[in-house]
Amino acid sequence: MVKKIISVDPKKLPWEQEIPLHNRWHPSIPPVATIEEGEVVRVECVDWTGGQIHNNDSSDDIKNVDLSQVHYLSGPFAIPTAQPGDLLKVELLNLGCLDGDEWGFTGTFAKENGGGFLTDHYPCASKACWDLDGIYCSSRHIPGVKFAGLIHPGLIGTAPSHELLKMWNERESALCDEEGTPAEKTLCGCLSTRPLACLPEPKGAMLGQLGHFKDKQGKDEAWDEVAKEAARTVPGRENGGNCDIKNLSRGSSVYFPVFIPGANLSMGDMHFSQGDGEVSFCGAIEMSGFLDIRCTVIKGGMKLLPVVGPSPLSVNPIFEIGPLEPRYSEWLVFEGVSVDEKGVQHYLDATIAYKRAVLNCIKYLAKFGYTEEQVYLMLSCIPCEGRISGIVDVPNACATLAIPLAIFDRDVRPPTTMDKLEQLASGLRVLNKNVCMSSEGGAVPNDPRLG
Repeated sequence: MVKKIISVDPKKLPWEQEIPLHNRWHPSIPPVATIEEGEVVRVECVDWTGGQIHNNDSSDDIKNVDLSQVHYLSGPFAIPTAQPGDLLKVELLNLGCLDGDEWGFTGTFAKENGGGFLTDHYPCASKACWDLDGIYCSSRHIPGVKFAGLIHPGLIGTAPSHELLKMWNERESALCDEEGTPAEKTLCGCLSTRPLACLPEPKGAMLGQLGHFKDKQGKDEAWDEVAKEAARTVPGRENGGNCDIKNLSRGSSVYFPVFIPGANLSMGDMHFSQGDGEVSFCGAIEMSGFLDIRCTVIKGGMKLLPVVGPSPLSVNPIFEIGPLEPRYSEWLVFEGVSVDEKGVQHYLDATIAYKRAVLNCIKYLAKFGYTEEQVYLMLSCIPCEGRISGIVDVPNACATLAIPLAIFDRDVRPPTTMDKLEQLASGLRVLNKNVCMSSEGGAVPNDPRLG
């Protein structure tokens, strides 16, 4: 029997769980449990929004989601033998859905509330709900598609030190300060996701045993001090965090740098399946779930991680991918180069190239009867493979996106005649193929559960 160190109830509010959750990074958030080296433990997690999204046919919950609260994480967990400068090996032994909660969702945020990779093309919120049946999933909102999942944590990492936290906040604040000035990064004009970085924000903060903003903000000086500098969990950083590596499933190991005594490991954002890039932002099949893990400390092992940057803390984890993944033998591959939609040439820009590859795929599959919004959602969560295929042939970077043909109930390769294409498309139109779409504009971030 695996030792369970944290249980969650998806029907309860995140701040009402028996063991407190947290949604910020800060070294002062105390551990909620201890994991001894070598022992196998089970960690349960709520979905990343803390239950704000519902299994229904409306995308209003996605449109008006309160993103100040994300991501809800289980932990921190202290490993007593871990000290700064060590390397923490975390083995993922088993992962799965929580009993009685076998469903998930994929969404696109409204342009005015989070947006996504292709917000300039698809500004409205949308949602697809998925039934999780063993290793397979299907959706009433995207018919004609079925595939095996590869369950993984989108987010897992160790706590930062005060020094590292200061580095994060300074560099991300500087990025936001550049917006609208001559120093603004080139990509800011090509991608519409805003804000450019999610800076510390006391509103929405859940700081584990330190408490929830609803009860503590403005009433507890110590809480306010932590909340005003606690880092948001949105990006991946030196501690790991929200890296969204879809192959990080059973049999995988992660080697995390340790920045504070005990390491303070946290995890969450469980995914049933994800496409490379998670392009719609809320784009995997998001779910509640569990992980069975084992931890080992490599004393002084952090020196194995290459330092690339101005500080000895400028390191990144190493991921050892497990042997299990869905097997596909036939793929359709879409190419993109670093020329944007306006025909402007960019210099070896892999982001622009990948955006073009994704758009090419969306507009191609839409010819087979899907809406472009359906394909956008699909590419965020199916087991598609994104690659940087060329990064030296000036001026164009080349990116590719490969989709497995076997997930479709019809042949989506170019047909021999255009008449056949029309027949395939019309065959899909007789089904209920509308994703949950919202109207454009008017998003008001709000969680009515807060009262």
